[in-house]
Amino acid sequence: MKQVRLLLLRHGECEGGAILRGRVDVPLSEKGWQQMSAAVEAQASTCSAIYSSTSRRCGEFAQAFAAELHSTAALVSESRPLQAQFFSGLQEIDFGDWDGCRLDELYQQEGERLAAYWQNPWQTPPPNGETMASFESRVNGAIDQILSAEFERLSVDSDNAEQAASELAAKVWVVTHGGVIRHLMARALGVERAVGFYSQLDLPVAAVVSINVLQDEHGVCYWRLDWPSGRCE
Repeated sequence: MKQVRLLLLRHGECEGGAILRGRVDVPLSEKGWQQMSAAVEAQASTCSAIYSSTSRRCGEFAQAFAAELHSTAALVSESRPLQAQFFSGLQEIDFGDWDGCRLDELYQQEGERLAAYWQNPWQTPPPNGETMASFESRVNGAIDQILSAEFERLSVDSDNAEQAASELAAKVWVVTHGGVIRHLMARALGVERAVGFYSQLDLPVAAVVSINVLQDEHGVCYWRLDWPSGRCE
């Protein structure tokens, strides 16, 4: 049994104030950098790869994080250079005409439609924006590509060295967005098109969510949401 642990990191606070951020490309604020730095420091451990959305609020931190980890040999599980790898499929949903607009103005102008969207985004897509079906499909495609690459690397490693089954594991960071992480949490729990589900998942900026994906000898994958237990070890 091979295992890939996905450490899903949401970006921190951004410049621009209270706007609806989808494809609008804004940088992190100074506070946002501090939030993300604290989040990864709390999870400090070896990793084999860092993947990121192409958006600035994710990508710029991912590049800096990769450089920092590579300079700390104890936190890198490979001798190869550790560089952030970028996937457009990990971008936030495209909110169309709403993208980049101030939230208070949106609620004043289109409050009813916006509320309907938050409640059931599959039924009420944003005007000229991305449908949930398209969003979920591209996120699944990106994460499946990442998992395929990591499981293939584990297979090559096991062929090139004598490793116990318990050692066939990889840990990777995925720097991305709230909507992406919520979808992957839903996927791990087997939840599909559940009305109101996304809005019930409280996911603050710079949150870290861990998902373990196990693959058996037949290539079948099993997803497990790694819920923090609070145990002292």
